[in-house]
Amino acid sequence: MATRLARLSDPDAPDAPFIFKKGDRVAWKRWDGSPDEDMSGVVIDGHCEYVPGGGAYRSRYIVQRFKDGFYFAADDLDVVRLAER
Repeated sequence: MATRLARLSDPDAPDAPFIFKKGDRVAWKRWDGSPDEDMSGVVIDGHCEYVPGGGAYRSRYIVQRFKDGFYFAADDLDVVRLAER
């Protein structure tokens, strides 16, 4: 089966295994699993390389920091979801 590449906002890829969605609040995950408040923000975009129907995949997100508006990129395992305020 062929590998696909989908953007987070792509309506033609409903089967892409994204963990986070646009607008989710996330923070960089420290070595102990706790969120790093200095590296926290909102997911604004992302892409996922995957095989439809299952198997290995790789998702990458663009996060805009709350602190200063700068951006950073993160994989699924790099960040944790923040609780809603």
